[in-house]
Amino acid sequence: MPAEAEARWPDWVAKRDAAIRARVAGGDDDSIIHLLLFGTTFTKAPRASERDLAALVTSPADGLRALRARIDDFAAAVAAPGSNERMQFARQLIERKSIDPGTEAGRAALRRYLDERTRAVGGSVRSAATLDPKADLAEKLTVFRERGLSADTSIFVDLGVERALDAMIAAGALRPGSVRRVAIVGPGLDFTDKLEGYDFYPEQTLQPFAVIDTLLRLDLADAQQLQVTAFDLSPRVLRHLEAARTRARAGTPYPVALPRNSERPWTPELVEYWQQFGNWIGENAAKVPPPPAGAGRVEVRGVAIRPPIVLSVTPADLNIVTERMEIPEDDRFHLVIATNILLYYDVFEQTLARRTSRGCCGRAGSS
Repeated sequence: MPAEAEARWPDWVAKRDAAIRARVAGGDDDSIIHLLLFGTTFTKAPRASERDLAALVTSPADGLRALRARIDDFAAAVAAPGSNERMQFARQLIERKSIDPGTEAGRAALRRYLDERTRAVGGSVRSAATLDPKADLAEKLTVFRERGLSADTSIFVDLGVERALDAMIAAGALRPGSVRRVAIVGPGLDFTDKLEGYDFYPEQTLQPFAVIDTLLRLDLADAQQLQVTAFDLSPRVLRHLEAARTRARAGTPYPVALPRNSERPWTPELVEYWQQFGNWIGENAAKVPPPPAGAGRVEVRGVAIRPPIVLSVTPADLNIVTERMEIPEDDRFHLVIATNILLYYDVFEQTLARRTSRGCCGRAGSS
């Protein structure tokens, strides 16, 4: 009955909000396994291959044997992380599970945990990549609904955003200079992605700056007026953005490393996008050299993003599924961008998220 459902709604929202926020921690757990599978700073073992990931699904024991050197090296790095910020974070997550890598019993428990999580996460990466093209549409659109909310990001998605905005211009949905306020849902933090997993440069966020770069390149926005709000549930992402703003107030630019795997074929438009990334918001900067072994053939661009651009991005905590924003009509966002995030929700949650987006977006359009 409508009245009964309405009475139960606040309790459902509170419980669902807590459950979704708990999935952020699950996403962090997944991220350290992606680091184990693909990282290069803690091991000389080859990165996990498609065959290795497939074996984790079809023959887990064989898959773990193939990755044994990586797992052992990762465990050793967690026990002694040194100045490696990613390994320090992995150590913190492991300790939260009451595992002490400083003891023999703790090291044994750590290896058991890594074996179990490598089998589960590595297998799910492979399963998602090989989703049956004939699968039900709802299955495709909610493929990560059982997974932790991952903060990982990728330049490939940013090219997709640029192409989408270009198409909106052609369709008349966006006009020159029409975008002044932008919301980005889940800006991401480049810890170690599921495709390349590079970890030889500091953690970074790309999407807020990629969107600004594209908006300026397409003449959709004025850098002096543009305001970007980055909504996220991860305290780690929010702290990262706020720290960047603090440094920008002191005049320090935001460094970005843009690696390109020369062994993997890229389309000409992706290569062009990689070459031009940051031209409207920063200057070329010193490159971060990749490790001499393990990363393959890698080209790296360095970009220093100007402090005023960094300060135009404001982080904010928002659960787009369970929370609503009361925004006056004149202050609504002209553009709302949510990429690689709705796949983590079921159809009902996606519907709620879209309602939130429509409620805070003005007339210019949303993506």
